[in-house]
Amino acid sequence: MRQKQRLFFYLFSIVSLIEILHILIGKEDLRIFTKPLIIPLLGLTYYFSLDKKPSILKDAVLLALLFSWFGDIFLQKESLFVPGLICFLTAHIFYIYFFVRTRSGNTSYFKLRPVMLIAVLAYLIEFMYLLWPSLGAMKLPVLIYGITISTMLSAAIWQYQKLDDRTSLFLIIGATLFVTSDSILAINKFSSPFKTAGVFIMTTYILAQLFIVLGAIRYRNTTS
Repeated sequence: MRQKQRLFFYLFSIVSLIEILHILIGKEDLRIFTKPLIIPLLGLTYYFSLDKKPSILKDAVLLALLFSWFGDIFLQKESLFVPGLICFLTAHIFYIYFFVRTRSGNTSYFKLRPVMLIAVLAYLIEFMYLLWPSLGAMKLPVLIYGITISTMLSAAIWQYQKLDDRTSLFLIIGATLFVTSDSILAINKFSSPFKTAGVFIMTTYILAQLFIVLGAIRYRNTTS
């Protein structure tokens, strides 16, 4: 592990643990110091892990992390929920772009058996069915967001057997955790709030971003 990569990864891990601790002990006011640091530190870990350094305006993963960071900042205020939602929607679009642009001489398992992806569609339909009565004016934005994250998950799953097993596994785990985090957030906000939601939302979110970044690093360094 490179020296700068190691430094930023350790800082990312420490800040992430402190963020989760703040949620556990109810110190929401202190999260303004930790939450905005998580994604920049992960982005620096990604950047310094690459053999060939990318331009931030040309790398879909860096752009996804940038808009995730904007989303984290906006979502710290309830009144900025919609701008935060738009930022994360944009981040997912950049992740989709990254997934569909991966190159390989292998054939995706799901290209041969696309019917398997019906499970993702079934999840989206069931999830929207459960949330729909309580969404009010947010019906259309949440539906668009739901379709986008489902597409992102499908694009990640598409990497199975297209990329090497570890890379595809990292990407699939990351995308699945991202959908899990967003689903818990939506349930907590619109349907059935519960006390430990914050811990589950942030834990799955942090791990989601980490696994996607780990997969992206492996892919970039083996194809550059």
